[in-house]
Amino acid sequence: TVINEIAIRILIVVGAVLAVFFTCVMPLPILCSVAALGMASRVFRAIGFALQKGGYTYVRGLAPEKSLDPQNPQMKVMSWNICGIAGGLSLDHGGVVHWRSRLNAIVDQIRTEAPDTLVLQEVYDSALVEALIEKLGSDYAHFFTHLGPNVWGSVGGCMVMSKCAVHRFSYTPFANNQWTLNRGFAHLELKATPDDVLPCVRILGTHLIHGDEAVDQQNRVEQVAQIINHVAHQTLAMPTLLVGDLNIDRDQEEGAVLSSHLHHAYQGLEPTCTNRLDAQWDLQERSVWDEKIDYISLFKSTLPDGTPIPAVEEDIVLENCHLVEGFTRSYDT
Repeated sequence: TVINEIAIRILIVVGAVLAVFFTCVMPLPILCSVAALGMASRVFRAIGFALQKGGYTYVRGLAPEKSLDPQNPQMKVMSWNICGIAGGLSLDHGGVVHWRSRLNAIVDQIRTEAPDTLVLQEVYDSALVEALIEKLGSDYAHFFTHLGPNVWGSVGGCMVMSKCAVHRFSYTPFANNQWTLNRGFAHLELKATPDDVLPCVRILGTHLIHGDEAVDQQNRVEQVAQIINHVAHQTLAMPTLLVGDLNIDRDQEEGAVLSSHLHHAYQGLEPTCTNRLDAQWDLQERSVWDEKIDYISLFKSTLPDGTPIPAVEEDIVLENCHLVEGFTRSYDT
């Protein structure tokens, strides 16, 4: 693993040096070729997004739809930010090697946990989408991906998988997105059995904007408010989960807003996200090393001011919520 990582980093440096060299030697042909390839990729990207319906791509998996036990209905939910970024950017953004080197371990961990509903974040590379569907197609009945189409910038990055029958799915972009990133939230309603007419649970999967500046915090406040407003305007009352990487530390001041609206399943003290891997890559100190920013949380049935919303919390139990480490204690990437 160490040798592979060293080799990858050497190739990145050598590639960058060669790119600069050829650009200096033959600037016009190189720049024209890059521009032509870039524009062609955007044209095909625009065509692909234009063929989408509702701002996402749906793929039917090979697995049959699962039915919940009517005597003891339980559903297992998992959230994971897998840093699925191409072009070597996973090293800079997450301190981890390319997803191709981690794919089998990621799939093995998902199969070990065997969640009924899986919400992934940072699935930016289309090749990763195809690889996950190929490897997990026999495990899941429904795949929702390419959420948040964006021709010139990044898509939302969320990918949702379900073993259970789907009653309704939608994607809503955040109102305060910049053109560079089209994040939002998925709305997934699932049925206890394929033959049911009405859903039994609502799951909202998301990835809020990152950043430590005041403007970033304000943007997250607005995004959380948009999600809450969305839930408040639903017609059917049912258990409603918020799942994903919220970039809000549960135990810090910013997390108090979430706690007033949600029951958090994970109450542990171990961080769900570390910045130590990034520091190994860029050798820079971090203002915050470890954070608890990933959530599987149940909406409360009333807002802090007492206003009821169509979210059920009575007789709903969040149990056996545990953290699955995505790296070793030695911070091996």
